Amino acid sequence: MSFRPDFKNIKQDMPPPGGYPKIDFFEKARARGPSGATLWTAAIIATIYGYYMIGVANDTQSKENFLEREARITMVPFLQAEADLAYIAQKNKQLAREAEIMKDVPGWKVGESVYRTKRWVPDQYDPFNSFHKK
Repeated sequence: MSFRPDFKNIKQDMPPPGGYPKIDFFEKARARGPSGATLWTAAIIATIYGYYMIGVANDTQSKENFLEREARITMVPFLQAEADLAYIAQKNKQLAREAEIMKDVPGWKVGESVYRTKRWVPDQYDPFNSFHKK
């Protein structure tokens, strides 16, 4: 069998006469950092400054790229002249090797193009990576 509580003699806890003392939460609470408006203002200022610095960096990089491009454009004729001289030297070595190999072939003209055209036709292989080397 179960125990049935007696609901007629219930004693309930009640506040003391006159009520509990008043608690002032705002008086005891401390300031907990900057306000929301201050945080938003700081975030917006930091973002604007960051975008400004990105713009300054992009401008500086653009000027540096321009100077680099101008330097390369200035050097191109000198580099091309060096490459042309190296090409001529290698071509002369090839012609000397061709003359040595083909000396017994009647009617062979050293350096003559195998193409029947008046236009200049580049070699079919790289003269700087020739397989004719001794």
